Amino acid sequence: MKQAEKHISDKINTIKYGKQTRTWDVSDEITIAWKGVLPLPPANNGATTKKELAYLSKLTSNRTTEQENLIKLIDKEPLDLYYQVLKKYNLKMPKKIFDKVWSTVRPVVMNLKWKHNRPRPHQLADKYGIPLKVIHTDSAQTPAYPSGHTAYGALAAYVLSATYPEYSSEFFGLVGEVGMGRMLQGVHYPSDNEASMVITGALWEDIRYRMFPELTNF
Repeated sequence: MKQAEKHISDKINTIKYGKQTRTWDVSDEITIAWKGVLPLPPANNGATTKKELAYLSKLTSNRTTEQENLIKLIDKEPLDLYYQVLKKYNLKMPKKIFDKVWSTVRPVVMNLKWKHNRPRPHQLADKYGIPLKVIHTDSAQTPAYPSGHTAYGALAAYVLSATYPEYSSEFFGLVGEVGMGRMLQGVHYPSDNEASMVITGALWEDIRYRMFPELTNF
């Protein structure tokens, strides 16, 4: 019996999101050894992943209308959250800067996704018999770790906080909303969001003074 259980556990641990189809060219502006910044994601058959799946199961089981609206907003365009704050204070979005930094960071995030090739929560929840109410969309068609949406939101917080430092706490508070939206949707584990914060912070510190010397406030 124990041997059979071990076989099943080992089989679960080998599950990947899917077959890698491409790699992304990383800009020379990135000078850090980005491949080694993140730890390995929790093992598929480990206690952390099982706890995360149980958490997501509970989180997605009875979503409110407000939560579903958050999911739709985050899934479509996370920046809309930040625009709400900007509008409140009559501030402008430094869109050209943000687009430039995201185009620089995104290839790293995508390469890390395929490097780790972590399965999405529903792929493992099915194996464990854990109920998970996933809202499937086109935005969740890559490996889970790290979360691209959370990285995108974190970069928005860094750029906006550098531009308007007096509102940094509000901008960074929204990063958690982005991550929560993806978990409520059932497409990311908490550790995916945590990894995004780590890699985004490292990349921003690597490029910000060299690429954006005009941002000296933060």
